[in-house]
Amino acid sequence: MKNKFLILSLVILTLLFTSVNLLAKEEETTLMADELVVDDIKSEIIAIGNVILNRDNSKLTSNKLTANQSLGEIKAIGEVILIREDIKLSAQEMTGKEELERLVFTGGVVIEQQGRKIIGQKLTFNNKSNQGLLTGKPKMESEGATITGDRFEFDLDTKKFFVYGGAHIVDESEGLMAEAEKLEYNDQSQKVILTGNVYAKRGAQTVNAEQVSINLKTRKMVAKGKTKFVIPSDEKGD
Repeated sequence: MKNKFLILSLVILTLLFTSVNLLAKEEETTLMADELVVDDIKSEIIAIGNVILNRDNSKLTSNKLTANQSLGEIKAIGEVILIREDIKLSAQEMTGKEELERLVFTGGVVIEQQGRKIIGQKLTFNNKSNQGLLTGKPKMESEGATITGDRFEFDLDTKKFFVYGGAHIVDESEGLMAEAEKLEYNDQSQKVILTGNVYAKRGAQTVNAEQVSINLKTRKMVAKGKTKFVIPSDEKGD
């Protein structure tokens, strides 16, 4: 499980920094479209048809884009795709407001990197607090492992990732299934903490507890609160 949680954290952190870097105003910008309207009176830019916004090593494409001339506020609509290096983010709409302090991607959000995928319906990121939220049946898929829940939250400053509202993990390669009310992953300590009605199954072994903590460095698991660990008779003594 260690590598897969590391991959998830890397994808999320890289993606969010990618979004911020693309729209950073200090970088030179190239905007192309079938039709481009620049309104100096309204201080507005409107690009329509095959819109491409290039900045540094990043590219944003959409069917339509509106923005103020300082790019402090921007809205991209229709088949929105953000690409930087090997990371691709797709959505139906993207908005950036308050000098791009708040970025929102909505409608069929898909984040892809080398066969790994995170999906949801709405991704929100706050540049000031460095915190993000993914909702709308969010799901992560990576190398046979999946993580689902009601919402994913992440904090770039503390390097923590949370799953709320019924976290569910399946890792086919490890024969592992786990579920809990909440999942917390700390990138700095390399720990995964499952909390609230935890149930985990690996092979024929099962554990029920109020909390299960897994150290991904030492592969040590600690269960707390009314714990029940079942070892089938044919596996005793292994």
